[in-house]
Amino acid sequence: MAAKANGNEPAVKRGPGHRAVDARDAIAELTERAQEISLEAGTKVSEAMRDVVSAAAGIAGFAVESARDLISYMVRRGQMTPEEGDKLLREAEIAHNKRPKSQRNKATATEIQTKERKIQRAKAAAEREKAMQKHIAMVTKANAAAAKAAKRAEKKAAKKSKPAGKKKAKKK
Repeated sequence: MAAKANGNEPAVKRGPGHRAVDARDAIAELTERAQEISLEAGTKVSEAMRDVVSAAAGIAGFAVESARDLISYMVRRGQMTPEEGDKLLREAEIAHNKRPKSQRNKATATEIQTKERKIQRAKAAAEREKAMQKHIAMVTKANAAAAKAAKRAEKKAAKKSKPAGKKKAKKK
């Protein structure tokens, strides 16, 4: 709504409350937020898929919540009716509750991955801390050596700057 390229027409006045935000900015913000939501939803669905597949393969425990997320996703996408989803989820819950408690409490693939990431982060933090301590020790040693060298230089400069008269007086 600004002036035309030739500059002959003035800008269109906007009503009160206008925040001088171009409509394209609002669209860009909405598009960015939609992408964030999509990524978040995609992550949730991929975690649910990983949990369900790992449980089916016997690699990890089964999480009813992951099955619920996956079924909800399929219903939203029209790949299954809500009735089919509810029936499948009830069957999964019943089958899961029939398992021994040790199998029901088995960690899911997402939980295992989360623990592994925590361990990796802790190791990386320990390595960074070790490197930092080594660096601090090296800098401290270098600073001490520099201070020692500066002291020697001061003494040497002090000897050179002593008045010549005092030296002759001592020789007498």
